[in-house]
Amino acid sequence: MKPIRWLSIPVICTVILAGCETVPVAPTLPPVSTDIAEKAERDGEYLLAAREYTRLAELSEPPQKQDYELRTVAVLLKAGQLREARSRIELINVIPLDSSFAARKRILQARVLITEGAHEKGIRQLDEASRLRNLSPALLSEINSVRAQSELALDNPIGAVRNLIAREQYIVNQESITENQQQLWKILVSMPRARLATEFNMARDPVLSGWVELALIAVENAGKPTRLNAAVEQWKKTHPGHPAGVTVLGALISQAPGMIGRVDRIALLLPLTSGYAIAAQAVRDGFLAMDAANADPDKPVIKIYDTGPDPTKAPDIYELAVNDGAQFIVGPLGREASETILRRASIRAPTLMLNQTDDEPGSTSKYLFQFGLPPEQEARQVAERAYLDGHRQAAVLYPKTPWGERMMTAWSKHWQRLGGIVIASQPYGEEDVDFSEPIKNLLNINQSEARREMIEKTIKQKIRFDARARQDIDFIFLAADAKRGRLIKPQLNFYHAARVPVYSTSHIFTGTGDAIRDIDLDGIQFGDMPWMLVGDGKILELRQTLQRDWPYVHSDLDRLYALGVDSYAVIPHLNRIGMDTGARFSGVTSGLSVDHSGRLQRQLLWARFSRGVPRLVDTFLKHQDQFKIQELNETNGHKPRE
Repeated sequence: MKPIRWLSIPVICTVILAGCETVPVAPTLPPVSTDIAEKAERDGEYLLAAREYTRLAELSEPPQKQDYELRTVAVLLKAGQLREARSRIELINVIPLDSSFAARKRILQARVLITEGAHEKGIRQLDEASRLRNLSPALLSEINSVRAQSELALDNPIGAVRNLIAREQYIVNQESITENQQQLWKILVSMPRARLATEFNMARDPVLSGWVELALIAVENAGKPTRLNAAVEQWKKTHPGHPAGVTVLGALISQAPGMIGRVDRIALLLPLTSGYAIAAQAVRDGFLAMDAANADPDKPVIKIYDTGPDPTKAPDIYELAVNDGAQFIVGPLGREASETILRRASIRAPTLMLNQTDDEPGSTSKYLFQFGLPPEQEARQVAERAYLDGHRQAAVLYPKTPWGERMMTAWSKHWQRLGGIVIASQPYGEEDVDFSEPIKNLLNINQSEARREMIEKTIKQKIRFDARARQDIDFIFLAADAKRGRLIKPQLNFYHAARVPVYSTSHIFTGTGDAIRDIDLDGIQFGDMPWMLVGDGKILELRQTLQRDWPYVHSDLDRLYALGVDSYAVIPHLNRIGMDTGARFSGVTSGLSVDHSGRLQRQLLWARFSRGVPRLVDTFLKHQDQFKIQELNETNGHKPRE
């Protein structure tokens, strides 16, 4: 008797289909260790640190458990993961513990509120924390530091300086004292002369008065080294016991880059006569619109330099701008030009490059910043968002292009670093209109159909068969623009993946709000900047004030315009966010922070297409004017002007 006759057809199908999917092997996590968590935090891998602190908390008993839970929230805030930090801080029970735990919790709650824009509420939390008894100098120091950040965000620089002066009495380490004074000094010398003079006349505290007077000396004698040195020597005689350290005074006299004077002259370096002219013009328009809207009579003078089509000429243009007296450089725009400047030019002025390079800035990092819209940064944020949403097994669908390869590599490396698993990876042709084959490969549909053919050959008859998509994928990362996304998402639905979450980057959204065409993107969740997603509150006011008749409104160029807006707006805040990894500048491109290498990191907003319209997922921010939820007309979305 032949073996085939022993089994029924359904059983044969079940046996053969049992090999449908491979069982993924989860990455082996390192042994639980405080050292690993702390190293990840020092290295700026904050989400990885949060994972390790969470593991430690799960294995610990009070009060060590609460210590790790509070550390988890702290690094989540450093990572810009506000929603996750906000939800976790409320669950930490510190009631039975000593006052230091209650103070740490209130400080973190204050940081959350300040990041959300609720500064007064945050300050009240800090007041409550400071009233607790038996607090260590470290906690009292942190309370003053966070309060200073809030005062700066409220445009009260003297209030911030007062808090930093108060903070110094709780600091023992000389290096920390120097850093505190540098932060204080940078705040003062960024203030207009008239405001400094007013504060000097009002100051009653001799320490504050001495600091303000020193800042006035720096501002009034900028570019005049002989007069500056004489004024500083006279200041030393009249303030013999002032705490201003040799680091600040030495940098003042030597006129080190980034340490003296307010910014009176800004050079903007853009390739206006190149193949990237339209992009450069969009950045220029946003930058100049912000300058035009600035009513400060002492605002900086802007001079634009065309870096031209040859990026190797960028160092020469950079040197020309510095020699012309520019105190701050914005640009160049473009990776190759930026890398050439890093290799060949002498960074002699504080600089905000409009691109993020792979090169490390080295010793210039304290006054060299890199700001751009790199797609790899967005791909990594997809990995972080999906991980925090609880997904662990992922698939990626990406175009077979250099851009697609970069996106896939950046996402997969970060995803696996966090502990996620890449179940499947599938490229597609950028010029294709039918994506059925790569989708079927991604979902194992082709294997399922091949097994059907095998069964039919085995039993020598046709069988009823519905191809089944693999069931081991938690989500799909789709690297695509809107044109391809509109074709790919319906085909994913057709091949039984309609319920699999799909995450993407801002490239999936054109910015036009075209609900009729974008309905094919329904269900896709993506990260983008507030400028593109928020249609009310302060964002709307800015658009109405700045853009007016700008011809490319609500198009892809809008993101570059926003880059120009934030490049101007963030300059006075670079000192602040550069000194504290938890500090943020709420820009139109995103919440901006500065990492250890001077790169500006963007924390995007998240939206999901519903009936063709992006709807904010981060609805916990809706109480703020600048984060009201977009409500586009669902049948007649905003069109770009001709």
